[in-house]
Amino acid sequence: MVSLRPLLINAIVGLVILVVANVAGLAVQISLATLLICTIVGVPGAILVVLLALFDVAFAATLIPVLAG
Repeated sequence: MVSLRPLLINAIVGLVILVVANVAGLAVQISLATLLICTIVGVPGAILVVLLALFDVAFAATLIPVLAG
């Protein structure tokens, strides 16, 4: 029987890493896709998501500019 405990631990640790990256100012998007990557791959997946966001390849949180008018 497969235990869900490792997936839950990976998800929590990955979410903590993504939140810490956001607090540090790296602007990583926290979404279902990033959480699934962290859940399946674990800490290396979270680091990969942070690196991809850092280099603006994927998962970068974007701000919508306010039009002055």
